[in-house]
Amino acid sequence: MTQTPTPTPALGGSGRISLTLTREVTCIRSLAWRCDLPVATRWTALAGELAAAGLTPRATQAGVFRFGTATGDEVLFVATTGRVQFRVHYTVPHHERKFAAERLFQILVYALFRL
Repeated sequence: MTQTPTPTPALGGSGRISLTLTREVTCIRSLAWRCDLPVATRWTALAGELAAAGLTPRATQAGVFRFGTATGDEVLFVATTGRVQFRVHYTVPHHERKFAAERLFQILVYALFRL
């Protein structure tokens, strides 16, 4: 699998960061993907941007934000660690799962640009 870094704007500071979308090591079915953001990210503002982008906020617990799409995919992020997980719905054909994860990743990157 090729990993292509995606440049994004600085999050709460000067300079730039790089994001890389990777498949979760333990997910052999390509349903779970991830990237990592700085812990200093403005998580509440990011949550607002994801909601504005059309993702539906779901129940959250202590610093874990969760969003869903109309097709059943999910984006979760853990503010204390900076981990962002993209969960592709199991009904997505295997050969299309990476593309589904990339679409979710793109929504996140655009939301970061709007912060």
